[in-house]
Amino acid sequence: MVGVLLAGVAIGLALRSIGYPFVGEAVYWLGIISVLAIWRSTSLTLFDERDQELERRTAMTTLSVFAAVLVIGASATRVLAWAGIYTVPPVLAGALYGYVVLFLVALFIGAWYRYRG
Repeated sequence: MVGVLLAGVAIGLALRSIGYPFVGEAVYWLGIISVLAIWRSTSLTLFDERDQELERRTAMTTLSVFAAVLVIGASATRVLAWAGIYTVPPVLAGALYGYVVLFLVALFIGAWYRYRG
């Protein structure tokens, strides 16, 4: 299943790079639709408890890394701006706000799963 998705992405990117952007996008979406079709049409269990634990650990590690990036990055940009050493470009400020939104969404989804019933 992952192979189909990766093949769709790789072929789509290759087609875009050689000048066929629409065909590349179509192949990309064909890969996504194929994965969804395989996932919905098979009676086999594609994921077990081990996969769920791996996904949970991966998600927590990813959020932890980006939490550190946000805390250190936001503090550094404020201190450097106050000291007059560095002017933060709007794109970097936007990226930091994007991280804030990422964590707000994660908190909302976590609360939803915890308290939905």
